[in-house]
Formats: sequence, C-alpha cells, structure tokens
Amino acid sequence: MRAICIGECMAELRQADRGLYALGFAGDAYNAAVYLKRSAPQVHVNFLTATGESTLSRAMRERFAAEGVEDALAFIAKDREIGLYMIELDAAGERRFHYWRSASAARCWLQHLMQNGGAARLAGADLVCLSGVSLAILPDDAARAAAIELLGSLKDRVGKIAFDANLRPSLWRNLDAARAAIASMIRLADVFRASGEDAALLTGAREPETQIGALRADGAHEIVLTLGAEGCIVATKDGAAALPAFAVEVKDTSGAGDAFTGAYLAARLSGAAPVDAASAALKVASRVVTYPGAIAPREISHPEARRC
Repeated sequence: MRAICIGECMAELRQADRGLYALGFAGDAYNAAVYLKRSAPQVHVNFLTATGESTLSRAMRERFAAEGVEDALAFIAKDREIGLYMIELDAAGERRFHYWRSASAARCWLQHLMQNGGAARLAGADLVCLSGVSLAILPDDAARAAAIELLGSLKDRVGKIAFDANLRPSLWRNLDAARAAIASMIRLADVFRASGEDAALLTGAREPETQIGALRADGAHEIVLTLGAEGCIVATKDGAAALPAFAVEVKDTSGAGDAFTGAYLAARLSGAAPVDAASAALKVASRVVTYPGAIAPREISHPEARRC
C-alpha cells in the first residue's frame, strides 16, 4: 500500500529546561505522515513537500528517513529554506505559535510537483492526504485553485482522498477565501476531519450536531469531528457515533489532531470501520498530549512497538 501526505515540515523550537529550547521537525501533514507510518508500518508513506539544501534541511530529511517516511516526492528548492516555528505553552498545555515561514520552500510544493510529473506521480496511491495548511501556504489563489483541480483529476485514480481542515485564518487572505477552498475539498474528499473550532469557522455553528449537518449539506461523506477533551464524533451515511476521549494528564496539545488523523487513516487503510478507526486514533492522540512537542517518541505514541 502507498499513502502520500502533502504539505509542510518546519523546524520546531519548543521550550525545554532552564530557558532553553529543543529543536525538532514538525508540520501538520508531516506529523500525520509520521503517525500513519507508526500505526501501519506496512504502508509506504511518502511526504510531498519541498525543502532547501542547507544543513538544517538535510537534518530534516534525515528525520524523515528515521521515521520511515519516504522522500522521493520531497523536492529540493535550491533558492529557499525550510520554515521555522516556536511553541509557547500555558499552564494547561495549550500552545501559542510564532512562525517564520514566508519564504518556506514548502510553499513551492505544487510548482515542483508539476515540474516533475504532476498528477502521474500521485496516481495509483491508496491514499492522498492533505490539509487546509497544505493549500494555504501556496503562493496565491490561482495556485490553490490549480492544486484543487489536480486533486480532482485524481478522484478515480487513487484509492481515497483525505482532507484535514486545519483552518488557520492567519494563513489566508480572508475567511471567505479559506471557506471557498475548503468547501471544494470537502466535496472531493472521501474522508474529512475537522476540529470543533475548524467546524465553527466553516459553518458558523457551535453545536457539533449542527456542524455535522452543515458539513453533510456541503457534500462531506465520512466526517470525523474531533472535540478535544470531549472525544470525537464520526458520521457516515449509516449514522453518527460519539466516542469519549481518554483521561490523561495533558502536557502539550501540539500535534494531537495530526496524530489522530494519521492513526485514523492508518486504521482505515488497514480495513477498520470508521468507529473502530476513531477509537484507535483517540488512543494515539491521548498519548501524544502527555509529551511536549508535536511528535512524541515512538515508545510513547506507540508503546506496543517495543515488542517488535
């Protein structure tokens, strides 16, 4: 099986001891790729992005390899470098981000893909996964429209298309532009995940049941609405089911949604029903929030790996 995750990976600076910061590498689509691979080691997980050529970019690509994430679609933008972000945490583990990404190489992922085979490089994959951030970082509305058109051309050439809303208003020209692009992806996607906050921005509704109804009306098929400490709701044509979250001591919520996405898609690729996939994903996400940073060590996110 082959899965392709599309988006950005950045250098991550997170608070450590004595006022120091620890360096890692993370980004929503990359985080999902990591947790997908950890949850389904038999799947070939490719990460479609662009990086620079510096020591920092090389270190990031070495991290891809260490996680088993393949980089044949991680193109090199010789005139650019990877982005950087810093995480600040409050006492409850909620985070505030500071970004330096305006010239990030990943903003050119579509350009480099089209120069290196275009849709043919994605055709035949069992899964293509991307997020609202994957679209938002593209240079302009024309590039976003081109990306959506390319994905539409793959509808009958790949197994499933999965889309994680991950709506970050600061990355978009305005909220209407974000809603329009995401609405197009909702109609294309076989699997659509959104947080309660994402869904509120998209639909204007606060109640999860109303949000799901609005997303169904927009054309969503398999909907997974994640609700933080309240768990999640999975909705398909056969109905909706609410699943509670696992009770844990939260240290850092960074990457929890991405971990859920990766683990959910891994389970679905492995044949699990949506409700069972969501239960497995909640378990992984509950482990990730007990560790600082977007990507927890393997022994924390997937402790069963110790027995391999």
